[in-house]
Amino acid sequence: MSITPASFLFNKSLTCVELPPNIHSSGMWPKLDATAAEFEFKTTSATLPMLQKKMLMTFLATQLFHLILGSFGVPFFVSQMLAGFLLGPAVVGRIKFDKNWYNDWMLSLTSQDILGTLTMFGFSMFLFLAAVKMDASLLLKTGRKAFYTGVFSLIVPLIVGFSTVGLLEYQKAKINPKEKKRVASETIFLVLSICATSFPVIVSLLSQLRILTSELGRLGLSAALVCDMLNLILTTIARAFVSTPSARKFNYKSSLVILGYSLACAFVARPALNWVIRQTPKGKPVNNGYIFVILLLALASGAHKQFVLFGPFFFGLVIPSGPPLGSTLAQKYDFMVSRVFMPLFVTNCVIMADVRELRFDAHLLVLLVTMLAKFLGTLAPALCCRIPIRDALALAFILSCKGAVEIGGYFVIYDGQLITDGIYALAMLMILFAHFSVAYAVKHLYKTSTRYAGYQQRNVLGVRPNSELKILSCIYKQDNVPAVINLLDVACPTGDNPIGLNVLHLIEMTGQDAPMLISHRMQKKTMSSFSDSEDVLVSFLNLDREYGDAVEVHPYTAVWPSKWMYEEICTLALDRLTHLIILPFHRQWTVDGAVKSEDETVRNINISVLDGSPCSVGVLVNRGPLRQNHRTEASQSQFNVALIFLGGEDDREALALTGRMTADPNITLTVFHISPTTLPENGPNWENILDFESLRKFRQNNTGNGRYVIYTEAVSESGEQTVDMLREIVHKYDLFVVGRRKEVKDSPQTSGLEDWSEFPELGIVGDMLASDDLGCRSSILVVQNQ
Repeated sequence: MSITPASFLFNKSLTCVELPPNIHSSGMWPKLDATAAEFEFKTTSATLPMLQKKMLMTFLATQLFHLILGSFGVPFFVSQMLAGFLLGPAVVGRIKFDKNWYNDWMLSLTSQDILGTLTMFGFSMFLFLAAVKMDASLLLKTGRKAFYTGVFSLIVPLIVGFSTVGLLEYQKAKINPKEKKRVASETIFLVLSICATSFPVIVSLLSQLRILTSELGRLGLSAALVCDMLNLILTTIARAFVSTPSARKFNYKSSLVILGYSLACAFVARPALNWVIRQTPKGKPVNNGYIFVILLLALASGAHKQFVLFGPFFFGLVIPSGPPLGSTLAQKYDFMVSRVFMPLFVTNCVIMADVRELRFDAHLLVLLVTMLAKFLGTLAPALCCRIPIRDALALAFILSCKGAVEIGGYFVIYDGQLITDGIYALAMLMILFAHFSVAYAVKHLYKTSTRYAGYQQRNVLGVRPNSELKILSCIYKQDNVPAVINLLDVACPTGDNPIGLNVLHLIEMTGQDAPMLISHRMQKKTMSSFSDSEDVLVSFLNLDREYGDAVEVHPYTAVWPSKWMYEEICTLALDRLTHLIILPFHRQWTVDGAVKSEDETVRNINISVLDGSPCSVGVLVNRGPLRQNHRTEASQSQFNVALIFLGGEDDREALALTGRMTADPNITLTVFHISPTTLPENGPNWENILDFESLRKFRQNNTGNGRYVIYTEAVSESGEQTVDMLREIVHKYDLFVVGRRKEVKDSPQTSGLEDWSEFPELGIVGDMLASDDLGCRSSILVVQNQ
């Protein structure tokens, strides 16, 4: 087998183009004085109808494929590529239409130039926005696993790939000793494209697989960023030193120009962009004038032929990601680029691939060997870093994925006639196979639904006396802070019964690709873009100083996509071994009982946490002010807490939590044990026995010693009687603690109330207390056992 340079394989042809070109066609009917040939030429060569028809057919084919394959979980990118192969010369292009109109509109050089110009502009804007959303500072925070994996995933296939090419050239030289040794340029491009890993491609893949915020997703993002940046450095060095003597002088000049442009971006553009951020008021969008100037600079950065793609990408890197600047740019232009330009770009590039020119020669061998080396070069360091085998395999597949960036690279060099039609078709098939197989393999290797399976149970019931209670408190808004702090004060932390408090401030991720988890204990300097998080941090650190050894606060800030925030909550709870997660309720009320605000996104997060939490969960409904800090002299008045106990594991967990409150002499706890009139026909079951024993121990441990506990028993035969009891006591207490009772079915005490429940995540009793029907003005804590 041999490798022939592409420059010897191109066929040149002459094409007639009318200048200036017609923008509008002559219409569907010819003029009376026009010949058939003139009418046909003016109709098919008109640029605007040609562009519109090509865009229409591209979108129709893409959406048709996605409509069929999307239901099977196939990524949208695969549908775009399949649409390109369908509309290309090997499938629809082979059909003999009347007067060959399809080839004139879709496959002619004129149509390719028209749509190619538009799509290359879209691709440059895609690289710009991808760089804007990329946080380059993640390189400084990369862990050992991600660094080694990213480095070896590039170095190993480079060595193996070029060694394979060298062996083939050596065999070729033995057969033809007199032939001049020369490595074909398309072979070099093929090896480099397989070895590289594009960060924007990996972000898109992980987002489609819905594992962007998972532990594996974050590891894959960090490794991809390391590999991408290392590839950029090696490519720049190679351009300057590995070339012919005639081209080396040009490459030196080009490298100096690129260096000067990079320095200008870093030391001129970056400070100017930071000044724009400082001029933007807190919580306000960036002025449109600044946005237009930034977009013009992005367009101007790609005006020079050496900076067509590099210019917008590097300029995007110096723009601070996240709010307010990066998020504004992403919100304004991301839809147009990702949903309009990029499908056109991918499909148009694949249309140019003619699989009939495919040849099974040495290039196929180089491709297979390098892809295998890429996979094994990623798998080996992952296993050495003690990553589980299934996760290591999934990571190897992820870093082997190819996408739009690789298509763009091949399109550029194919347009410059540096690779042949056969190599271009082989590269497109390789990208299609890699993307589809990676998505399928990762989906079956990495099961997010079983992430917390097999871990031991952690709840308040399992906390030993005089030991630390670990709590994870989630903060969605600044308004959540006072209620959460007051609830922690009611929990009565002391030196003998301390609380380990992990505070997680959740901020929706906009304008950046990689989610972030900031530990303020480890990172003393907070990010100026998230000033709200600084306010939350100050509030809880004051609590830490006030309580001393009784409370230890570990504050975090999570910048996360809202639909996956629940994963980060559960992951942090798992890592910190917490016993209880506190979630603020999604609805807030004013003092007079009117609804102040309601956030369905927060509600969806709470429901997801309740469904998959690795520990117990408490939903805090703030319908009335809790007491101020009991350590101040002005708040020494009695605080009344009521526990509604109907039975079940959730009620037993609520009972254990309120048991810690009784250590405060200023708190009076009343336990309302509401039981059915009659026991089950088969006698007491195991749950009834556990309820009885829990109440007995609770009464035994919480009598005397300055503890104010009132135990009240009541009997209820129906939900209606239970509502009447709640109506009598609803205005007598400052805080109600209830169990969600998610596992209890057909309970006599709540019969008939299920159909009236507005918020199932609060349980039947909690929903009734939070409703406007009872007029409750007290705070409510709904507890769910793990």
